[in-house]
Amino acid sequence: MEPPAAESVKRMNPQLWTLGSSMICVKAEAHDVASPNSLLSWQDGNNTFHISPRDDSLTNLLLKYMGDGDSAIDQIHDGGCGGGVWAIGNEVICKVKSWSEERQLEATTIDFVRDNFPSVPLPEVLYSWIDRPFKRTYLLLKRVHARTLNAAWQSLSTGQRQNIANEMAEHCLTLAGKTSPRFESASGYGVLEHWLMGEVPESHVSWLPMTLGPFSGPEMKEYMSKISSAPVPDFDVEALPFFHCDLGPTNILVSDDGDRVVAIIDWESTAYFPNFWVATRPATNWAYRLSEPNVDPQDLYEWGTLFSSALVVKGFSCQDVVYSAWNKANTGPA
Repeated sequence: MEPPAAESVKRMNPQLWTLGSSMICVKAEAHDVASPNSLLSWQDGNNTFHISPRDDSLTNLLLKYMGDGDSAIDQIHDGGCGGGVWAIGNEVICKVKSWSEERQLEATTIDFVRDNFPSVPLPEVLYSWIDRPFKRTYLLLKRVHARTLNAAWQSLSTGQRQNIANEMAEHCLTLAGKTSPRFESASGYGVLEHWLMGEVPESHVSWLPMTLGPFSGPEMKEYMSKISSAPVPDFDVEALPFFHCDLGPTNILVSDDGDRVVAIIDWESTAYFPNFWVATRPATNWAYRLSEPNVDPQDLYEWGTLFSSALVVKGFSCQDVVYSAWNKANTGPA
């Protein structure tokens, strides 16, 4: 990816950011009038931030006197060669991901969930765009001022941990109320899920995660049977439930008192999945681990185990043994 993903957002000075090839963000006094071409404004303390299309003649003049800017100062998550997350002031998060035509936009998925599942707690989307010259997407979200479940874990009682698992299982049950006969994203694109596909060819560019499908339910089962010598976990090929497959402890934000979930983030991999995957993925995938030093090493998988068990109580099937055998024998191409 050029320029590198880590340089997707740059602070040029305390009042100016460049956002890819097409946008700038300006920090102004609250009483200042926004530029007539401003696309988005928000209040942050005594200041107002404005997002505007980039005027290359003006920006190039500014760059001449400001240098290359600093892309590290506001970064809060390094997503490697595929993207990253930056803070813009105290109230907005800018999430950048690699993009191609066959990828589902996270903003579109969040809008879909908000329209169809109003009880599921979501971050607020402020603005989203595709930066085609840079081959990446930009997503501006209102910041949720809350701790991740991972950060809060040690301070939670056993009962609070169970309550969070139960609440998250209920949200999954709500999402699963909508099904599709196809393995696909909310808008009919392929699905971003490495753990259900074969080996990605070496020729595939490293900065762009490969999607799978879309497939009909029977086609998905046939695909899984071809890439592994072990039996495929059983699932209903006619009704694939909608599922956020990345509900690890860093993607769940909890209230200060630890009694409830205030937001679920990172919706880019959400899609219609085989029903066995809902309770099986938390029980088998490293993304559900808690991280040190927040927990003792022997308790790293406590969240995944607790969450999977809560999902089983809601009626989802955990086929961790069958899936693990299938995955171990999975040597086929994607």
